[in-house]
Amino acid sequence: MTGPLRAVALLAVAAALAPTPGAAVPGGTPAGGAPGVTVPAGTLRVGQRVLVGLDGWPAGTVQAEVCGNAARRGVLDCATGAATHGQVPPTGRAALPVLVAAPPVACPCVLRVRTPTGTATASADLTLTGVDAPAVTPTEPAGLTLVRVRADDRSGPRGWFGLPGELAVRITLHNPGAQDVTDPALQLTVGPPGQARTIVAAPALGRIAAGQTREYHVPVSTGAAPFGSYEVDGRIVTPGRPVAFTVAASRRPWGLPVLTAVLTAALLFARRGGRPTRAPDSRDTTPAPGRTG
Repeated sequence: MTGPLRAVALLAVAAALAPTPGAAVPGGTPAGGAPGVTVPAGTLRVGQRVLVGLDGWPAGTVQAEVCGNAARRGVLDCATGAATHGQVPPTGRAALPVLVAAPPVACPCVLRVRTPTGTATASADLTLTGVDAPAVTPTEPAGLTLVRVRADDRSGPRGWFGLPGELAVRITLHNPGAQDVTDPALQLTVGPPGQARTIVAAPALGRIAAGQTREYHVPVSTGAAPFGSYEVDGRIVTPGRPVAFTVAASRRPWGLPVLTAVLTAALLFARRGGRPTRAPDSRDTTPAPGRTG
């Protein structure tokens, strides 16, 4: 084939692969310089080679890859190993021949185009046949729910007199998900209401199996406290939504006022019982009973 005939054949192939006007499917139409990508309309098949239009791209290398699951999980959903690479000129426009590879997961499918650093990316929807890949099962992130929390003062006789004691915090957790939660971090602080800043050494929670409910008894040391309230703030960090709680408690060291009252009464009694009796007056001339002058 002579040189002119070869050039004419190449032009004919490019024209056959190029999307016809009005038949391209836009995917991220350029707006204000944003990168865009267009693919041929209609149903495509795995193994087919198509010509993809690029517009608004920075000059340099781009990578085009077929993705299932609408590329929601990034590279996990994309046939990155069969990606097509090409160059974009300074004009920002290019026609990139792309081999439609089979995605690793089921559709909905897209053609994702991006720069190597990921600073520019765009995608277009693909309707594909010949995809034999597993569907992605949506899963909820592992998490816990707080069933109940309460605090009991276990200071005993020490607490009656305002001495340092212990608070027993009972936490009941439930795992409603389908995944086990292993050793979620427990953070505890104790102090006056709104000022619980003293860090408490929290125990390990261990493994909470899927569907399991577990109760934990956490001892919390309390300092010397007069009459009044204090609280324990807690936070359990899970892969899903963290669990936060606040439980309030109060100390009523009634032994202090009782002891004060007892000491005051004893002091008054001692002072009254030790007072000296008055001696009879010698000038008293009243005759004694039964005596006459």
